[in-house]
Amino acid sequence: MLIDIDDLKDLDKKLNLFSFNKFNIFSFYEKDHGLKNGTPVKDWILEIISKSDIDIEANNLKIYCLCYPRILGYVFNPITVWSIYDRKELKILIYEVRNTFGEDHSYVFMLDSEEQKLNHRRKKLFHVSPFINLNAEYNFSTEINEDFTNIVIKESTDKKPLLLASFNGKSVELNDLNLIKIFFKYPLMTLKVIFGIHFHALFLYLKKVKFEPHPKNKVDDISFSD
Repeated sequence: MLIDIDDLKDLDKKLNLFSFNKFNIFSFYEKDHGLKNGTPVKDWILEIISKSDIDIEANNLKIYCLCYPRILGYVFNPITVWSIYDRKELKILIYEVRNTFGEDHSYVFMLDSEEQKLNHRRKKLFHVSPFINLNAEYNFSTEINEDFTNIVIKESTDKKPLLLASFNGKSVELNDLNLIKIFFKYPLMTLKVIFGIHFHALFLYLKKVKFEPHPKNKVDDISFSD
């Protein structure tokens, strides 16, 4: 679901199947993102902007969140993508990454050119999989617009390809009819996400892929691109 966070309260009133900060078939809770304490996610985004060298006037600021919503009260987002615009120009991308240990880390990218929007790199700082250590690098390519979404994440180690994750979606209007169609087309999607993670972990374990224990390294909740 791609949401303009300034529209959340209006969507709550407009839609019967979607709610903001309360239970429904589909819902968005602010405590699932940002500081994870229920404070407005916009305040979290504004704090990140204040720590950058990008100046965006309040009237020009647009913030979009691409994530799984809660479905029947449950969600696990391996990654949430935040897009921050100055008018219609994309200025900042935030990849809010979670692991199954209850931890999260946000990789923040300041985008100065069109090339950066489709190709930005970062050293891996945050432990995600017990089968991949921190000696790795991410290459992100993200394109989000009114018609489609295309996200590709390539992970490499020692400059050799290791893992490829991607998401592609076509835009449909956010209304009750489409929500009920999606609910039955992809039933219990958020449960499938967490089940799929553990199923594939078991598969790798049975194949005797080397287990990488949690490094217990202290890492800040947010890191910024150079």
